[in-house]
Amino acid sequence: MPTATADSKEAPPSYSANSVGPAGSQSSPNEPPPAYHVPHAYKIGTYILSPPNAVVNLEELKAHLALLRAFKTLRTNVQNKTAAELNLPVVVENMDEKKRWSWFVGLAVERFQLWVETVKYHSDLSEWIEKELPPIDVLMAWHAYTLNPMWYHEDGLRVPAMKTLRSLGDRLLTSIVHIGDINLYSPTEDRIQEWRKRTGTAFDPLESAPQLTHRTVECPYCWTQLSAPMIASGDTGYLQTKFSITCKCNKKITKDILAIAKFIKDLVSSDHPSSLSVDFDRINDGYIAGTLTTITDPQNDTAARKVKTSLLVNRFLSDPIQPKRDIRDTRADILKRVDGDLANLQKHISISLMLPRRRTRVFSAYVDDRPFSVELVSAVLRQGSFIDKMHGFAWTEPTYFDDDVDEVVLIHAIARYHAFLDLMTSASTTLFVPTLDIDLAWHTHQMKGKQYSDQCMKYLKRLIDHDDKIEENHLANAFDITCRAWQQRFNVPYMHCGCPLPGDTIGQKLAKLTHRLSISRPSDPTGNSLLPPAHPDAFSATHPSEHNCVEVDGLSTEARRQARLHKLKQRRERDAKRVEQGKMDRAAYERGAAHDAAFLYPVPFFYPPVIACGAVGVGGFASCGLGASCAVGAGACGGGGACGSGGGCGGGGGCGGGGGCGGGGGCGGGGS
Repeated sequence: MPTATADSKEAPPSYSANSVGPAGSQSSPNEPPPAYHVPHAYKIGTYILSPPNAVVNLEELKAHLALLRAFKTLRTNVQNKTAAELNLPVVVENMDEKKRWSWFVGLAVERFQLWVETVKYHSDLSEWIEKELPPIDVLMAWHAYTLNPMWYHEDGLRVPAMKTLRSLGDRLLTSIVHIGDINLYSPTEDRIQEWRKRTGTAFDPLESAPQLTHRTVECPYCWTQLSAPMIASGDTGYLQTKFSITCKCNKKITKDILAIAKFIKDLVSSDHPSSLSVDFDRINDGYIAGTLTTITDPQNDTAARKVKTSLLVNRFLSDPIQPKRDIRDTRADILKRVDGDLANLQKHISISLMLPRRRTRVFSAYVDDRPFSVELVSAVLRQGSFIDKMHGFAWTEPTYFDDDVDEVVLIHAIARYHAFLDLMTSASTTLFVPTLDIDLAWHTHQMKGKQYSDQCMKYLKRLIDHDDKIEENHLANAFDITCRAWQQRFNVPYMHCGCPLPGDTIGQKLAKLTHRLSISRPSDPTGNSLLPPAHPDAFSATHPSEHNCVEVDGLSTEARRQARLHKLKQRRERDAKRVEQGKMDRAAYERGAAHDAAFLYPVPFFYPPVIACGAVGVGGFASCGLGASCAVGAGACGGGGACGSGGGCGGGGGCGGGGGCGGGGGCGGGGS
C-alpha cells in the first residue's frame, strides 16, 4: 500500500476486519477477538491521514481526561462539603446537591465572562499559560462553550468580546497538554494577583464564591447600572428562575427584557458597537446570532445581511428604528411594543426569519444579557453525565493509561472517531450518534476551536455541530441508523457493549441510506482497527453516549419511551435464546445486563414542549433558554439521507461480542 500522507487522495485503507464479514461468514461467537492492530493511517472520505496528522492524538485524549477529573473533583467538593467548610454563603447550606452545583456553575460563567473581557493574546504558549490561564471553574465554562462548535465559531466572528478568544485558536487544549496534568497545576503568585486585579475575585473558585454576591445589570430603558443579587428570596436572583429587579425608573427588569435588549442591540449594531445612535450606513456590518455561520459556510456574510435586512423592513421593527435615532430610545420603544415579553417579539419577527430551523436557532441565542449565544450554565450541567461515565470507567484516574495494554483503548477510540467522521462523509443529512469512546475523541477535537472548524470544512465539506439537546426518542432512533450505517460501511459492529439496539425500526428510510453507503463502501476488507482490543473497557466504551439526551414532557414522549422499553425487553429475550443456541457470545450478553439501557434514563434536564428550557429541575435555579426548542442536528434523520432497511447489521445477534449488531434482528434484520 502506498505511504499514507495527510492529504493523500489515493485509494484509502479499509477499516473492515477479517473476522467479521458478510452475514453467515463470521467466526464463532465465543472465540476471543483477534489481536488489535494499531492503525497505520486514518481515512476520512477521500483523505488519508497518517497518525502524526490525525485530528486528535493520544496525548490530547489523556490531557482531556485529566481535565475532566479536575471538573469532577470540583463538583464533588462543592456538592459534598458543608458551606461552612468551604466558607460559602449561609444560604448555600440549605441547597440540595443539584441546586448548589447549579448556583456554583452560574458563578463560574460569571467569572468566565470577566476573563473573556480581559484575557490577552501571547504567541508563546508557556508565557500565555503563566500570564493568562484561568482557574479550573473558568476552564470548565470554556470547555462547555467549545462543545457547541457552530456557536463558538460564529460568536468568535460576530461578538466583539470574543475576538481575543478566537485568536487563541486551540489554546484550551494545547495548554492542558503542555501542563501535563491540570490537577497538579499551581499558578504563580503574580498570576493570582493579576487575576484578582482584572476580575475583582480570588483565583481559587471556592474562595471566590462568597465574593460573587451580585452582578451588574444594565437597565434597557434608561441605561442605569443596577447591582442585581445572584440569589434572592422568592427565587428572584440573577441565577434563579424568576429573576426580577426594579430600576429607579420604575421599570421591572427580567431575563426576557434583557434578552430583548440584547436582540435589539444586535439588530441595530454596526461594526462600531460603542455608537449611541442608529447608523444605517454601517448597520449591516453587525449580525444577528444564528445567521452568520451555516453548515456549509462558516462565514456567510451575504446570508446574514439578508436576514438583517428582512428584519429591518419588518413593519413592527422599522418604525422605531430610524436613522440617527438614539439606540436607547429605539430599544425602549420596541420593549414597550412587545410589553417586555420575549414571546411577543418572536411572534412579530418570525416571518422575517422565514425558515423554522433558523427561527429556532436565532431565538435560542437570546435568553439573557450575556454576550454568548450559548446558555453556558446549562451547557456545563449537561456535560455532567458524560464526565460521570468517564469517571465510572476510571479513565480519569491519573495513571490509568500508563500501561500500553490500557492505552490501546484510547488508540481504538481515535480510530473509531476517524471512522465516524468518514461515515459522516457518506450521508450529509443524517444525524449519527456517537458512542462514549467516539464522543470523548469528538469532544477533544472540538476543544481545538478554529482548527476543528477548519478541519471539518476540509475533510467533510461542512461544519459538524455537536447538538447537546436532542429529544430522547429521536436520539434512540438516530442511534439505530448509526449502527446500521456503520455495519454497512465498515462491515464491523458499531456497539460491543452487549446492549440490544435501542429505538424503533426505521423501515424504508434506511434503505435509501444503506443503498448509498453500499455504493461508497470501502473495498478490500483487510484491516481490523475498528474491532475492539481484548480489553473490557474497549467493549464498555462503545455504549451510546447519552449526555445530549433530553426529556420533553408529554404523553406521546412517555408512550414512545414505554414502547422502546417493551421492545428492549423483547430483544433481551431474543438474545438470551441466541446465547443458549450458541449464536451469541455469552460475555457480550452479560455485558449488556451490567449497565442501564441506552436512552431510557436521560440526563435529568426537563424542557416544556415547544420552548426548551436549559435548566436543572432543582427548585429555583435554572438559566432558562426561552425559545430554544430541542433542535436536532443538521438535517436530522430525514431528508435524502435517513436510514433504514431490513438488511441487518451483521452477524449472529446482539450488539456486541462476536455476534455483531444484528443478523436476524437486533441492529437490523427483519425488524425490531
